[in-house]
Amino acid sequence: MKFSLCSIKCCVLFIVCWILLKPNFGLAQREIKPCQQEPAFIRTLGYDPLWTALSTSEKTYIGISLIAFEKKLGQNSPTAQTPKMEIYQHPSWKSAGYLSTISFDRIGNVYTVPAPLISMLYNQTEKLNTIYKIDASNGEMSEWINLPFASKPSSQNPYGLLGINYDCQDHYLVASTVAGSDRYNERGVIYLINPVNKKTTDSIKNFDAMGVGFAFDELRKKRLYYGSVRTGNIFSVVVNSKGKMDKKTIRKELSLEGYGPRGDDKARKIKFNGNQLLVSGTAFNYNLQAASEKPETLYTFIWLAKEKKWGLINYN
Repeated sequence: MKFSLCSIKCCVLFIVCWILLKPNFGLAQREIKPCQQEPAFIRTLGYDPLWTALSTSEKTYIGISLIAFEKKLGQNSPTAQTPKMEIYQHPSWKSAGYLSTISFDRIGNVYTVPAPLISMLYNQTEKLNTIYKIDASNGEMSEWINLPFASKPSSQNPYGLLGINYDCQDHYLVASTVAGSDRYNERGVIYLINPVNKKTTDSIKNFDAMGVGFAFDELRKKRLYYGSVRTGNIFSVVVNSKGKMDKKTIRKELSLEGYGPRGDDKARKIKFNGNQLLVSGTAFNYNLQAASEKPETLYTFIWLAKEKKWGLINYN
C-alpha cells in the first residue's frame, strides 16, 4: 500500500492538532456518574417519584418522612416553593428516633443514621453508631449494621454517626462517626463498608468527620472526600476498587475557614456536580441544637487546573 507525501503530512498535522486540542479530562476533579435509583415502594404506595422526597427535617415528624408535593403545570419536578400535598410515614420510620443524612444505593435501598435533636429523649445512646436501612421494595426500616464505639457518647459529645454516602463507582458505603470524641481527644472513625456482606474493608481512625463523598480527582483516580468537624478543612484520599484507602495519598483539598456569613463552618455534606464541588456548611460544636438554630450555607467551588487548587465561585 502506497501513501503520498501529502497524505502523510496531513496525517501528522491531524495527530498534532488532536493532541493539542483534545479535551483533557484529567485536569479537573469531577463527579462519579450517579447510579442511585428510586425506591420501588414509592410507586407501590401510589406516589410519583418525581414529585416526592424523603426527608429527616420535618419539624413535627420524628424519623424519616416521604413528602408528596403538589404537581404544577409546566414543571417537571418540585422546587423549594412547591406546596406539600401529603406526608407519609411507614410505622417503622420513627423507631430509631431523630435521623439525619440519607443515602441511596443502585437498587433503591435507603441508608440513614441517627442524630439526636435538642435532647436525647427520642434517641437511644447505644444506637447512635447504628446504620439503618429502608428496604427498596417494601419500605420497612430496620437496623442494618452496628459499628463499634471508641467510647460511649456523653454530655460533652452526644453524637455518634454523622455522615454517610454511597460509592457509585465500586459500590461501597462510607460512614463517619465521632462517637467517643471530646474536646481534647479525637476518636472518630471513617469506615468503608461492603454493603453485600456488611464487612468493613478499610477505615481512617482518630479523625472526626461529618460530610463524606466520592469523586474522581484530576488524574481520574477515585477519591473519598471528607470534612473535619474540628477545623473546617476538607481532605481526600485515593480509594481502590477493593475498598482500600491509600493513606499516603491523603491531602488537604480546601478549607471553609473564613468563608461565609459565620467564618467557622464545617462541611455537613459534600457532593459533586460535573466539575463543581458543592459543600453544605454549618456550625458544629458537639452540642445539641435545634435544626433552626443551625443555618446552612451552600458553597460552590471549581477546580483551577493551572493553580492546582479549588476556587470559590459563590455561596448562599
